[in-house]
Amino acid sequence: MNYNNKKRTGSLISIQDSLVKARFYDNVIMGETAEISVEGKSLQAEVLQIDPDHKNTDAGIVEMQVFEDLTGAQIGDMVEFTGKPLSVLLGPGLLTSIWDGLQNPLYKLGEQDAYLIPGMRAPALDEEKLWEFTPSVKAGDVVKGGAAIGSVPEGRLEHKILVPFNLGKCKVESIIEKSSVNITETVAVLTDAQQIKHKLKLAFRWAVKSPIPFKERAIPSKTISTGVRVIDFLAPVSYGGTVGNPGPFGAGKTVLQHSLCKYALADIIIMAACGERAGEAVEVFKDFAELDDPSTGDSLMNRMCIFGNTSSMPVAAREASVFIALTVGEYYRYQGYNVVLLADSTSRWAQALRERSGRQGDIPGPEAFPMDIPDQIKGMYQRAGADKGTGGSLTFIGTVSPAGGNFQEPVTQASMDATGGFWGLSQDRADAKKYPAIDPLAYTTSVYDSFVSWTDRNKMLQTLMEANGIDQTISTIGLKKVPVDKYVLYQKGQTIDFCVMQQDAFHKLDACTRPDRLKVINEAVQKLIDSSIEFSRDGLEDEELKELVKTKFDELRQWWKDWNSSAQSEEEIAGLSKHIDQFILQED
Repeated sequence: MNYNNKKRTGSLISIQDSLVKARFYDNVIMGETAEISVEGKSLQAEVLQIDPDHKNTDAGIVEMQVFEDLTGAQIGDMVEFTGKPLSVLLGPGLLTSIWDGLQNPLYKLGEQDAYLIPGMRAPALDEEKLWEFTPSVKAGDVVKGGAAIGSVPEGRLEHKILVPFNLGKCKVESIIEKSSVNITETVAVLTDAQQIKHKLKLAFRWAVKSPIPFKERAIPSKTISTGVRVIDFLAPVSYGGTVGNPGPFGAGKTVLQHSLCKYALADIIIMAACGERAGEAVEVFKDFAELDDPSTGDSLMNRMCIFGNTSSMPVAAREASVFIALTVGEYYRYQGYNVVLLADSTSRWAQALRERSGRQGDIPGPEAFPMDIPDQIKGMYQRAGADKGTGGSLTFIGTVSPAGGNFQEPVTQASMDATGGFWGLSQDRADAKKYPAIDPLAYTTSVYDSFVSWTDRNKMLQTLMEANGIDQTISTIGLKKVPVDKYVLYQKGQTIDFCVMQQDAFHKLDACTRPDRLKVINEAVQKLIDSSIEFSRDGLEDEELKELVKTKFDELRQWWKDWNSSAQSEEEIAGLSKHIDQFILQED
């Protein structure tokens, strides 16, 4: 985008909720931001469309979406065009922060007023905090966009100070020595090929609709340990992978996200609460600041940042918050870190696009979503990925909230096409208090051999599928018609479901299962699947034998469940395999 520093103004001629039109007389740039003056407040908007003014050949009509509440706006209110795109400030201090959908720090806004008022602003990053800058280049060196000129410590991480990505080869004219500086101070001066000087600070702005480039994009291959057994066993995700996580309301998406924030082995976690989930979003803002990171013992927020739309923002801000969070994730990926981005929920983001599209009069697609909604969703997920050049990755996990749990609706279907993994949550499993409610029979994944071989995972999945079929048979025609050997298989599936697929998210030990423990569990599961357990009849009728089988498996499940929440020493952990051996042989 070409910047235009000349002051250019216009005036409102149409207001339709968060979509407005304005008449202008100078040049306007597609995608630039504008400030609308409403009762002394300055509201941020983005240019969506530019048309000629048929009533005035010297003027044009610009259509904009406004990211803040327009209450009080009137026809004739002044619009000032900034010449700059919707952007995010990138630099040290991003971690530990909680922002609204436009990167205003919420706690700073709270200091200004007890209520969030449209037009409120605060610096995105702390301008007074001093950072210990250590240069890594010297005067005379040649650098280009993305190169590091130095670094500052940010918590446990090293935060590289990068040359803005849009700059070509530049010569370092000057750079400060090791010292304490804030983000407003110049640390280096570069000269480009056109002899234009660029003053570099610790932070710079980047357009959120322009993806930060990869150094060398790579196919995601290394699996993330999420700590969630059903995921790590059956639906693993790689560093740099993408996952769609659809589920009806109340199926446990938020609890699952909280677990992933705490236990996923990633350097940085970013949450984009783009769905205005009211009480749930408030819980995130309040509780996460008080949680400890199980990996380090420090505050969990030390490796997190959160973006959340507020009730004072219209639905249009949902789109802004997702793209701002994506850009921050790409920035840390370029720093060489493994980043996990959790977006909750992409359905509401898509609903914002639907509302905007409807007001613009576009031809509607299925369920009134824009015709290009699949392409927009793919474009969003494609910004994830692994970077071989930097060693970093951005993993994108987007929750989807289909109305009524209908996985056939357009956003869910588009997410399934765009992502490598699919964690479908079941209402029936949620109602049965099974956590996580991910249906092991409804998943896809692009990762094959991970912590557990594909052969073992396939055997586990096959057992669960057969047990589900037998369960349906029992529900339809009764237990009498099911042979004993099939009933044993059914009980095996029930044991795997109850003891492996389900976890206690609030138990310190059972909430997280790492790969070494997964291997022990998998060994026990494979033994159970492959074994032919012979239960002594001793003259028992089929019904009595089935009751005995159920009793024995109930005892096993209770023991295994206790093992999940108690076994910590090597001897205790190894006890699972021994207990399974005894069960197979039916030894007391």
